[in-house]
Amino acid sequence: MEDMHRILDAAAAAGDVPMVLALIIHVEGSAYKKEGAAMLLMANGKRVGTLTAGCLEEDLAERAKVVHAEGKSAAVQYDLSSEDDLSWGQGTGCNGKITILLEPVGKRLRQQLLFLKVKLDEGKAVVRIIRLTDSFEPMEDICIAEDGTQFGSGHIPFTLQADKKNPILLKGAKDAPDFFFVHPIFPVPRLYVFGTGEDARPLVSLAARTGFKVFVADWRPALCSPEFFPEAAGWIVGKAEEVLDRITFAKRDYAVVMTHQFEKDRIILAHIKDAPLSYIGVLGPARRTERLLGGRNIPEIIHSPAGLPIGAKGPEEIAVSIVGEMIQTLRSRP
Repeated sequence: MEDMHRILDAAAAAGDVPMVLALIIHVEGSAYKKEGAAMLLMANGKRVGTLTAGCLEEDLAERAKVVHAEGKSAAVQYDLSSEDDLSWGQGTGCNGKITILLEPVGKRLRQQLLFLKVKLDEGKAVVRIIRLTDSFEPMEDICIAEDGTQFGSGHIPFTLQADKKNPILLKGAKDAPDFFFVHPIFPVPRLYVFGTGEDARPLVSLAARTGFKVFVADWRPALCSPEFFPEAAGWIVGKAEEVLDRITFAKRDYAVVMTHQFEKDRIILAHIKDAPLSYIGVLGPARRTERLLGGRNIPEIIHSPAGLPIGAKGPEEIAVSIVGEMIQTLRSRP
């Protein structure tokens, strides 16, 4: 799960605990994480998320105390490129300049984070746009969900000119010389695993721990259960046709077909091959998948055999290759 989802869960459960949201809004050169990475610093000492490999967090925690006390957002820039003995982050792969926006989580931002969580839980992407001065002082802030609903303050003009060096920090039009930090936030990706064989267990476990919301589907209730797949988010029991009728796929969903029964795989693949999915993986060689498709060529969305070609052997390594391929698909998303 990406840090932002953990942050939203923590913010929703924290009640009135004072907290500060730290957000990377600009990077020049290399950095451990890029624009959009976030961390929540709570007054009780708890931190959710990471921004670096540990170079800046202690300093940020001290600055967060000041931001919370003053009740005003502040931007801080760290230069990690210097090589003197007092420089930040040497030896950790951070060699650039990082600008971090620290925001006290007051009533307005808390409500905005809850709005974000509700929309993401509904499976809707949200774009947060922060209007900043040329010295990175926040002026306006608005969230726009995929369904068109909005939450926030002010009016954000939508005539923006992309900065080629930083596509997430946009320059305003000529009559709006400020910067606009545009932060797209996507729902947790869902993975549907069809089949509950022994090789499905490491796949479900690894995918769940990597950040996918995993649902397992099978016709055998003894295997399609929390006891057999404790890390799954849901278990869908029934014949292939019944299970498929109960699932509504979305364009950001993923599916892996691995029942090990030809006819069941054929029914499932026939149903999902034209569904609005991001990824379909089919266990087994390509020639078997061609037979599942009635001799037709395999569409580009279907990965067969499922997984990256890393020479994987055994269920655990195959799970690594499949999850790696799904992450590759996820990160290459526009």
